[in-house]
Amino acid sequence: MAHENITCIPKDWPLTIICNGEVYDEEEPPLTIYDAHFWIYLGVYVALVMVAGLMAGLTMGLLSLDKNSLKVLKEGGKPSERKHAAKILPIVENHHLLLVTLLLTNAGAVEAMPIFLDKISNPIIAIVVSVTAVLIFGEVIPQAVCSRYGLAIGAFFSPMVRVLIFLTFIISWPLSKLLDCLLGEDHGTFFRRAELRALVDIHAEEARENEEPLNTDEVLIIQGALQMRDKTAGSALTPFDKVFMLSIDGKMDKETMDMVIEAGHSRVPVYDGEKTNIVGLLLVKMLIKLDPVAATPIRSILQENPRYLPAVREDTPLFDLLNEFQQGKCHMCAVRMVDSTGEAGTQDVLGVITLEDVIEELIQEEIMDESDVVADVNRRVNLARARASRQMSRQSPRRRSETGGRESPEVECCYPYGFDETTPLL
Repeated sequence: MAHENITCIPKDWPLTIICNGEVYDEEEPPLTIYDAHFWIYLGVYVALVMVAGLMAGLTMGLLSLDKNSLKVLKEGGKPSERKHAAKILPIVENHHLLLVTLLLTNAGAVEAMPIFLDKISNPIIAIVVSVTAVLIFGEVIPQAVCSRYGLAIGAFFSPMVRVLIFLTFIISWPLSKLLDCLLGEDHGTFFRRAELRALVDIHAEEARENEEPLNTDEVLIIQGALQMRDKTAGSALTPFDKVFMLSIDGKMDKETMDMVIEAGHSRVPVYDGEKTNIVGLLLVKMLIKLDPVAATPIRSILQENPRYLPAVREDTPLFDLLNEFQQGKCHMCAVRMVDSTGEAGTQDVLGVITLEDVIEELIQEEIMDESDVVADVNRRVNLARARASRQMSRQSPRRRSETGGRESPEVECCYPYGFDETTPLL
């Protein structure tokens, strides 16, 4: 049998040799568990998986926290939430710098994994183990945990994140500035009024983590405040034909006083000639000093205590009107029509609006006092039902059980406001 001559030439000895033109590379066998370096490489690989998972989790947890939400938690959250938010907020404010730092560290850890895994296993096992480890321990579990407890975990690892930002600053800072130029800086999430109203509705319907949902009063007041911007004096006024007024030529005799008391108003406009010519305002509390037998002329009362009824345009926002009322000059205004030229006529009075009208628009409920008369039967029934529902919700469980869940008409009549110092204002 003839023997073929084999000529081998070393190249990059001892890893590569060339035999008869064929190149042969030496393959280093994987380390076994009996080798000291096996456990070192395995430990480094496990550490890299943990780092990659932590970076993925922090990316999900920290970047999902909105700056404005953190500011809210810092000012009005629970003590633990305030502490966590104070630690995280300075980091999250540099949104793109944080993003680049976490992704850069995550990419470095993921890319370094095969280098160490190849030393302790063959390529097929390395691929299977790497994909499984990265998917489960480097992505799924960390992101699931950090999305649920992102605030606490982010606060705990905030010192480490600061160190990573410092170590990768040379690379991450230029990239973050580039993102700022291309995408703009992150300013947090701001809700429009309609979105805030929807958010309030959600909080009224759902309770979370032993937190009670918003009750009906809270929802109405919040939504009323959000809608006040779009409401004007013309939408909340009392029509002119329903306004109780007195003539300046009249006298404050017994008949007139009875009419004033029956009307049940604290302020009465006074007109001269035409009803649209309002010349003053009469405070009902001043009548206590008058003798009905004397029949004091209303003109004399206004001359001694001159009070004028301010006039506002029908398109005056209710918030502006509320600010005027808060100054204490007057709690009633005449509302004048605005013509096509945008001017308010001096004689075109649509009605009057009071501070009570503005407050009712704010809380979105009518304020009924002892002197108010409800003419509409259906409206009276609805108000009674609403009042009974409120009373029921404010009663203690013991009182409801004693009365079978409702008060008798006699008790409701005699004790309509059975409150103490612990009763909530709502």
